[in-house]
Amino acid sequence: MTVMDPPDNENKLIEEEEFKEKLEELKRRIIHLYEIIPSLKQCSHLSDHLQEVFELREGLNQLELGFLQTHFRCCIDPGIKIPGEVILSVSKLSAKRHGAIIVFEQEDNVDDFLQGGVIIDAVVSAPLLEGIFYPGSQLHDGAVFIRNKRVIKAGCLLPFAPTPSELEALNLGTRHQAALGLSQVSDALVIVVSEEKGWISLALQGRLYPNIGTSALLQKLGNRKNKV
Repeated sequence: MTVMDPPDNENKLIEEEEFKEKLEELKRRIIHLYEIIPSLKQCSHLSDHLQEVFELREGLNQLELGFLQTHFRCCIDPGIKIPGEVILSVSKLSAKRHGAIIVFEQEDNVDDFLQGGVIIDAVVSAPLLEGIFYPGSQLHDGAVFIRNKRVIKAGCLLPFAPTPSELEALNLGTRHQAALGLSQVSDALVIVVSEEKGWISLALQGRLYPNIGTSALLQKLGNRKNKV
């Protein structure tokens, strides 16, 4: 007997319940920390509380990955599958305002559209991406090219799109122009982190989705909750 996957709507409901459970757990732990603040004067308790804060931060990181992956899948393109390591690194780069541009090859081969770059050929990881885009590194101004969950090259140059009024209005620079340019000539998905604003943006199929970072997403969720 073949076990069939639950319908898409059922998957969404399961996912929603998982998010709610994680949020409730984090909420309980934060309330607990708030209640024990008076005991922080006792040094013997500090190590335990620091461990709790560390675990909360890790829990929020995982929740952030889930929110972003769901946002990409449900709001932009159901076929998008971005490794959690990439989302984690993009989140950290955004918080530090370290500019970045990351290209994901999909069906179209994009080799002919990439100029220059240094061969990396390594499994994608958050530390690797954060190191490449660290300000002052030799490769931080170019794009990272990812194929099949491997960083193939770094420091690549992409074709520029003519500067649209949208980019000018948002005061977005050359990274976004390059991301848009590649998305106009291929089906590649390009993630950009703005050095000036810290925004996380995405270019796909000739369209730019600016500022889709977790902070904006959580704000929208909060506003929706207040209206219910």
